[in-house]
Amino acid sequence: AAILAAYYSKAKDSTKVPVDYTDVKNVKKPSGAKPGMVIYSTNKTIYVDPYDIDLKKV
Repeated sequence: AAILAAYYSKAKDSTKVPVDYTDVKNVKKPSGAKPGMVIYSTNKTIYVDPYDIDLKKV
């Protein structure tokens, strides 16, 4: 999932893209926020290469 997120991000031309992840219980949508906007806490970051993916297997 992290590689897919990196592949479809604006940073997909980089060799290592940071991807944050956390548990669902740590994700909150602020009231009045635009669609897709969330805040999160207690996250971890991994660095992935967006082109380490074989799209035929997805």
